[in-house]
Amino acid sequence: MVLSGVFGAPLPQTASHEGAGTVAAVGSAVKGFKVGDRVMCGLTTHRCEDCLSCKGPEDERHYCTNVDGYLGVTRDGAFAEYLTCDARETSILPEKVSFETAAPLACAGRTIYRGMVGAKLNPGQWLGLVGSGGGLGHLGIQFAKALGLRVVGIDARDEGLELSKQTGTDVIVDVRKGTEDVVKEVQKATGGEGCPVTVNLSDAKSAAALACAITMMHGRMIQIAQVYNPVVKNAWGFALMIYM
Repeated sequence: MVLSGVFGAPLPQTASHEGAGTVAAVGSAVKGFKVGDRVMCGLTTHRCEDCLSCKGPEDERHYCTNVDGYLGVTRDGAFAEYLTCDARETSILPEKVSFETAAPLACAGRTIYRGMVGAKLNPGQWLGLVGSGGGLGHLGIQFAKALGLRVVGIDARDEGLELSKQTGTDVIVDVRKGTEDVVKEVQKATGGEGCPVTVNLSDAKSAAALACAITMMHGRMIQIAQVYNPVVKNAWGFALMIYM
């Protein structure tokens, strides 16, 4: 999307919006970090501190659309040897978490985890993941299992179905069987009710409708997948609204 011009990103630039590394220098106003800390970098830089999101709860301030840049999108990113990141968007890493493991969590991990938090499910309840075998999906499965949830994983690719299996999905359904059969399988697995919450991670045109179809009555569907709409001029602002 950067290369295609959707975000209006200046080119050339260093790519990657998912970074992890060791702190080499700390700004004079920064608190809570010191040189040598192992960290995971956030995506945005310099929130405006004045909009509705910035003045809202701490876990919603990253939704600010008035930031001055996005790592790897509008400013040089994490493929460089050094980068500047915003301390407010940065997290200290436990020693047991490698940089290789942490880097994908800086965007993909945070995004799907937000879906897990938004699901507000209790251990033992069913969670549906449409696109379970993708980059966000396989992380979502692991988060869900760690939270004690039961997972219905839905994908349309052999490799996606296999990855869903490897990461612990309780019930795996192949979309290529058709919507009617997919819904029947999900209802059979969930006692005829469907999933109380389904998270859509696929940008396929029929994915959102399928996610709704496998969700129980009075349930919720959480849309995380990027939806491309040429009418939306501020595409990144739109994407940010469903990020994390």
